[in-house]
Amino acid sequence: MYEGEAELRAKRKTLSLLTDEARKVVEGVRVVLNAYDELLNGNQDNVKNYIEEAKRIEDEVERYRRSLVKELMSMGNMIINREDVLRSAFSIEDIVDYVYSITFRLGQVDSNIFKKYNVEKDIEELILMSIDVVQKMSDVVRMLTINPQKVPEIALEVENIEKQIDEKYRTLSMRLPPLISNSTGAFLLLDILDRIEALSDACLKATDAVTILALGI
Repeated sequence: MYEGEAELRAKRKTLSLLTDEARKVVEGVRVVLNAYDELLNGNQDNVKNYIEEAKRIEDEVERYRRSLVKELMSMGNMIINREDVLRSAFSIEDIVDYVYSITFRLGQVDSNIFKKYNVEKDIEELILMSIDVVQKMSDVVRMLTINPQKVPEIALEVENIEKQIDEKYRTLSMRLPPLISNSTGAFLLLDILDRIEALSDACLKATDAVTILALGI
């Protein structure tokens, strides 16, 4: 086996693990929407089940990242941009941490708080936009193995969705505080909003890391 062929196979295996990690994060963010729907429908037991599922997915993403680290260590200096690979892997893992924390807080908040402040639809739209931005981030990662030159193009779509989420978040953040009373439920609502916005920021950060990685492929 020639050295060039060995490096090619190593890169393929590494990028496959990175793609699997990103795909699992997409699966995780969809759990947030399912948990939110169950919360509004008053099915608290189902929300708890989705919290457990979010935790399971978080653990799976961590295992993918650990496998990736192990794989890179076994390759030595074969892959010259392994720091970029690691940066991408850790950035993707950060996203799923927000997935779990949002889902967990949905299990702690009273569903009536969303109706009280008339934000049921707004939160749902934010979650749907979050699914979109995570899916696009995953598409960026997948493109590494298909056509790395298209990565910046799809990365721009991630940036555009992130800006839309940020704009909607700011609008809600300005509208809600004057209305919100000093209660645990109200603060949980604001915390959920903050974490949804932070999740989109994490997607943009991961996309930036993957874009840098694409330059070395």
